[in-house]
Amino acid sequence: MQENNSLEQGAGADSPVSPPVVPPVDQSKIPGLRSEPADVSSVPPPPWTLFARWCLDRSRRLVHLIWKFVCDAASYYWSIRHALWEYVAGFAPNMMSEAVRMREVRLASYEAHPLVDYDSAGWRVAVPNVCVVCGEAARTPPVDENLAVDNAARACLIPLSTMLVTSVLGLILWSRWPLLLALPLGCGLGYLLREKISVRLRVMRCAKHTGRTNIPQVLVWGNTLVLRFGHKLVRKVFLYGEMAGTTVPLARGAVAGEWAPEPEAAPPYTPLTIPLADSPHPDISTIRHSQPPVFGSDDDNSSAMVP
Repeated sequence: MQENNSLEQGAGADSPVSPPVVPPVDQSKIPGLRSEPADVSSVPPPPWTLFARWCLDRSRRLVHLIWKFVCDAASYYWSIRHALWEYVAGFAPNMMSEAVRMREVRLASYEAHPLVDYDSAGWRVAVPNVCVVCGEAARTPPVDENLAVDNAARACLIPLSTMLVTSVLGLILWSRWPLLLALPLGCGLGYLLREKISVRLRVMRCAKHTGRTNIPQVLVWGNTLVLRFGHKLVRKVFLYGEMAGTTVPLARGAVAGEWAPEPEAAPPYTPLTIPLADSPHPDISTIRHSQPPVFGSDDDNSSAMVP
């Protein structure tokens, strides 16, 4: 017995003794002991905080949209400032130089021109046979150019109309606040109602002026198309079909489809003569410069009258 106890004591000295297992104790049942505070993030915020955050977020988005709209409207009017000045100066020819007036062509939508076509899709214009820069005869193939031109008339008249309406409203209300809002409101409406007109040009440029794509200058004033060529001779050819005192045949099919060939020269015009009653035949009584004038017919035995 003693030997067994000694063996057990020797074995216990060499091996570690495991601690006793203690069951968990519910600390909430112990009186006087406080529990740990709950996680604050799990507690929902009050309703007024959520509403304030929603209002602040929507306000930031609204301010961002308003600022972007103001910047876009200002950029738009800054980009068309030259077109607006040309539109205003177009009403006063004295404000334009004579060189510009001699090179300018204005085409209304209700006017008929063999080289111009206008419909709901926009303008189609062809300038055949001559270089639009220098006016010399060009042998290069025609070039098609598709442009989207801002309507300067709408961009100018909408702010002016807004200023007129707000001026009348300010006089009625006897307040200057409508006048202070006239300019930004008019520019904003002009930007929202902006319009681009499609213009298709079929032009020719000589080998020396192939890179001059800024000519002709194209402007759109409502239902009026303004073309400014590089030389006054191009305007003469475009309007009258004349070049250096000769007639240039116009290609009427150049606007609608492919570049049409030049029409053949028409035969010389022969006037129609109708003989009157009891009068000699026109062939007999016609005055010929190579022969003396003859009056009457051969049946009447009339003789030639030599001056």
